[in-house]
Amino acid sequence: MPARLRDVAEAAGVSITTVSRILNGRESGVPIREQTRSRVLAAAAELKYRPNLLARGLRGSSSSLLGVIARDISDPFHIQILKGINETVQGRDYRLFLGNADYRPEIAVAYGSMFERSHADGIIVIGDLQGGDAALDQLGQQHRYLIGVTDRTQRRQVPGVYGDSLRGTHLAMEHLWDLGHRSIICVSDNRTDDGRLRATVYEKFMRDHDAPDSAIKSYTTDQEPEPAYQLGRRMFGEFALSPTPPTAIYATSDTTAIGLLRAAFEAGVAVPRQLSIIGFDDIDLAPFTIPPLSTVSQTGIEMGRTAAQMLLDMIDHERDRDDVQDIVIDPELVVRRSTAPPPV
Repeated sequence: MPARLRDVAEAAGVSITTVSRILNGRESGVPIREQTRSRVLAAAAELKYRPNLLARGLRGSSSSLLGVIARDISDPFHIQILKGINETVQGRDYRLFLGNADYRPEIAVAYGSMFERSHADGIIVIGDLQGGDAALDQLGQQHRYLIGVTDRTQRRQVPGVYGDSLRGTHLAMEHLWDLGHRSIICVSDNRTDDGRLRATVYEKFMRDHDAPDSAIKSYTTDQEPEPAYQLGRRMFGEFALSPTPPTAIYATSDTTAIGLLRAAFEAGVAVPRQLSIIGFDDIDLAPFTIPPLSTVSQTGIEMGRTAAQMLLDMIDHERDRDDVQDIVIDPELVVRRSTAPPPV
């Protein structure tokens, strides 16, 4: 049986109330001697006592639990965000529940109900779900302390930490354009709002720079490397038959870019001598591809830290979401060796 408050109290020779005050950090008008505090902490450590966070929540105080609902737990960028969240909440003596929505809004809502029954103090939703904001709005009706972490910048019903996809796409496209590329294609993920937004900004950039229609082309795929690799095999087969193949690809995620890099290697397309490829996100693997991937960094760990700090501050100060301002993280261009001037 796990150790109880009573066991710690008996081992330390003090009352249960005193143990509770010390372990939960509650102060009262009666001071506690440092010797007593040290004895209680030593007894708790020896007995490997862990607080019953659920029971604490049932008593109406903080449960020290936060729920996280991720759109896709396998997404390397979401993993970066989770690292930042976990780092911050551990520093504030909180623990996480984690749910994988797999893009599906009904699963996200189900996790929200489960977190509510478990008395989670607040919830963070990472990424947009299929069907727009309906699921987020429903979660917002159930939970007072709820924020989103995603790649859009417009205000929603809940506050959020955003990456700026518009600015990030301009950084990627300006880099390719300044290198001299004029025939640039876009490979995006059509399941997410950020993927669709980046593709739209790409097309507008090309038209604003008077690129001919023949130089503007978009492909869509899922965000994972395998579908992007299969798409790349078909694309590079078409390029081999074209007298004027594109000289650069803007991939709206690094995982997509990684699949395209493998397809290019197998097709004998030299990157970047024949074809430049740039991604988006700067996931942990990006510096270790061959060649190392040029990309746009959203600093996922920093987004996670910021989101956790925002949520915990809402909880601590009992702030309504209407009083909390969104935070937009500025993207940065990271130039590595997958981009170069086009072939002469």
